[in-house]
Parts: sequence; structure tokens; C-alpha cells
Amino acid sequence: MRRETLKIAFALLAIMGLAAAPALADGGTKGDVEVGLFGGLAFPDNYGSFSPDDDTLWGGRFGIWFSDTWSSEVSFQEFTADLPTNEAMMLGTDEFKLQGLRLNFLHNFNEGETFRPFVTFGFGEDDTDAGNLYNDDDLSLNIGGGLRWFLGDKFGARWDARLVSTDLEGAGLNETVSHIETTFGLTWAMGGSPPADTDGDGVIDRKDKCPNTPQGAQVDATGCPLDSDGDGVWNGLDKCPDTAPGVPVTSDGCDRDSDGDGVHDGDDKCPDTPKGAVIDATGCPKDSDGDGVYDGLDKCPDTPKGATVDNRGCPKDSDNDGVYDGIDKCPNSPRGAVVDATGCPKDSDGDGVYDGLDKCPGTAAGTEVDSRGCKKVFDEETRTFVLKGVNFETNSDVLTSDATRVLDEVAQTLAQWPEVKVEVAGHTDSQGSDNYNLGLSGRRAESVMKYLGSKGVAASRMTARGYGESQPIADNGSAEGRAINRRVELKRLN
Repeated sequence: MRRETLKIAFALLAIMGLAAAPALADGGTKGDVEVGLFGGLAFPDNYGSFSPDDDTLWGGRFGIWFSDTWSSEVSFQEFTADLPTNEAMMLGTDEFKLQGLRLNFLHNFNEGETFRPFVTFGFGEDDTDAGNLYNDDDLSLNIGGGLRWFLGDKFGARWDARLVSTDLEGAGLNETVSHIETTFGLTWAMGGSPPADTDGDGVIDRKDKCPNTPQGAQVDATGCPLDSDGDGVWNGLDKCPDTAPGVPVTSDGCDRDSDGDGVHDGDDKCPDTPKGAVIDATGCPKDSDGDGVYDGLDKCPDTPKGATVDNRGCPKDSDNDGVYDGIDKCPNSPRGAVVDATGCPKDSDGDGVYDGLDKCPGTAAGTEVDSRGCKKVFDEETRTFVLKGVNFETNSDVLTSDATRVLDEVAQTLAQWPEVKVEVAGHTDSQGSDNYNLGLSGRRAESVMKYLGSKGVAASRMTARGYGESQPIADNGSAEGRAINRRVELKRLN
């Protein structure tokens, strides 16, 4: 009954395996079907009072892989051994025969590798034929291990070693015997999953020496990527597969141009050119005007040699005199001054006030001038116009011709200072009574104010006042001093 059960299990496994075999297998993956032949040696235990010799065995197996690590198989094997002459005469046969039909389960290690060790256990039915001594079928158990060696996609070799234990229950031999088997055989795989190719390069994992090849790379027979131009970017991913040797490339295998100037890094003598700069054939930027700002970035490409420029390449003119810094020999010219070609201010009349700032550009040589370049008539410290040469007829408020010439210059000066308001102050020496001198100085001040008004000075800008002899500036005890004290002054009021 047990033999029939094992035969049925063997048949079912065979049918399932053939149904799952549309393609060649990789060996050792889920769904694989294996068939194999093997031979080896058996080392039997004693059977009662006699001992079979160690001898050869042979057999075949059929198996199915239920996962990438677990498989099961049905095997049939036969062991035949010679008996010693005296035992052969006693048993009525010179041959000991043991046939076994087994169902085994295997756990296989090293998934996806060429060499795959395994452990195994199972049960079966052993038919023992020992002549007159014993001839019966018995249940057997076995445990062991071994090594698979895949030689190709469907062909491999296998070595097994196992301990088999059989419970003898017939012919008066109620005992358990054990024997050791070691076998070597060949296997063929059919069906199951296609060969594993993890990186999808067309070379199955078991043969792939470069199992992590990037998707799309072309590989050789060993699964390693090719690089025809030796630039470090593999064929299939290299968009420029004919790059010259030694040329630096980008991640897609094309010549690198780090600074984006159109000259590849391998030929670029200036690999850090700023973007937008105009370059020559060697990749170096041009600077046509030599100002340190490259063509293409230079907003003023025709800057004169020697001129100082800003970061746009345009020349600076710190004093705004029209002569560029770097060329300007007088870089701090006052604003508004007329300068020469070197940037230095001109002073045509030599009065110390630069042209363009000089309000009286034709001043006679040697004339003392004020800060505007005009004849100095205003004392900055006392805020007083000193009208030297303004004389009157004796005991009179009538201006002399010399006095009017002086006042003409005063009128011109006041016209250039339209914001200035003045007091026309008359003074006398100490001769005569105080009242007379006070009245005379007042009339003389009025006379000067009227004359200036006739020359265009607005009356609203002037007031007249006489001080008589009260404010001498010289000694009235001498003729020279008294002459100095007889004067008219213009005092600035604002």
C-alpha cells in the first residue's frame, strides 16, 4: 500500500512539472522542473547475522521547485551488493538488493548563485531482498545534505550524502537498520521562471559579472558595460560615443564645456571664462580696449587707454570735468571749472579763480580779487564794502568823477550778488560841529545810494545812514588820518 502511495505521488509530481515547462529554466527558481540520474556508494548496516558489502547504487529523480529556496522530489534507486559465500549459501542467494522509492524535501541556499548547498529530509519505501532471510517493503526515513552546481541554464551536477533509517518488520527481524549513501549525478532543468536578470542587461544574474549595470547600457558577454571611447560613460548611455581620448566629458558622454563659451574643456586654456564674454579660439576672453573688462561684458568697449573704469567697463570721471580718471592729472577739479586736456583747471586771467568759476574773467593782472574772481570790495571779516576813492567836493555831497568810477565797479559787484542787502554809511573827520558833520555824512550816504540806484541796484536792497565823526578809523590829529576818516562804507545786512 505504501509503495502504491509513493508511486501515485511520483506520478502527480511528474505531471505538474511537465505542465509547468514551457521554457528552459535558469535552475533553482520557482516553478523549475528537474530530472536527473545519479550513481554512488552505499554503506549498509548489519541485517541480523549477516553484513552486506559496501557497493554501488544508481537511480533517478524528478523534482519541482515551489519557491526559489524550497523544492521537493521523488527518487528511485537500487543498491546491489555481493554476499560472502558462506552467507550466500545460507540465504540461498549471492546478492543483496535494496530498492527505494522516496519523497524528499530540500531547502536550497545561495539563491541565484552557481553553487547552491542544500539540506534535505524525507521518507519512502525500501524493498529489501535478502533471499531466505528477508524480503519485504518497509518505511524509511532519511536526512542529509549536498551541493548543486549549475553548469548552464538547464544543466548541472549534484552531490548528495544522507543517512537512511529503515524499520524492518518482517521475517522475524524486528529491528531498525541504517545505512549511509553518497551519490553524484547530473540534472536537467525545464520550465519555471525565466533566468533572473536583475539589471535587465540581457545577461542572467548567474553569468553577470557586473550585476548592477545601469538601465540602457550596452554590455559584453559577461554582463559588464562597454565604453568604446574610454570616456567613462558606457555605450548606450553615451550620447557622444566617439569622444577623443582624454577629453573631459559630461555625464552624458559629450565634451564638457564648464564655462559655456563654446570651447570644450580639453581645448579651453581659460576654463573659467565669465558667461557672456567674447572669446578667442583658445577659449580665452578678449579685452579690446585693455580696461580689464572683457568684450561682451564691456558696456563701453572703446574706453581710452589708461582710463579707470567701473565694473561695466565704463570710464569714471570722479570730478565730472570730462576727463576720465586715470588720464586726469587733476582728479579733484572743482565742479564747474573749465579744464585742459589733462583735466587740470584753467585760470586765464591768473587771479587764482578757475575759469568757469570766475565771475570776472578779465580781471587785470595784480588786482586783488574775492572768491568769485572779482575785484575785492568786500571785507569778509567786517562784512563791509570799503569804497576807497569815493570823494566829495569840500563840504559837499556832490560825487567827484573819480568817485563815480569806483561806484560803477561797486554797482557791477552788487549786480552779481543780487541777494545781498547793504547799508550805505557816511563818515566825516572831526573838523566842524557834530551836528553839521552828522548831517553832511547822511547827505553823502544818500548821494551814493542814489548813484548806485541809477546803475541798476534796486532801492529795496539799500538804506542810507550818516554817522558823522562818531566812528573814526584813523587819527583825526593829522591830515592823512582825517582823509581816511572822510569815507563811505557799504555794510552787508544779510
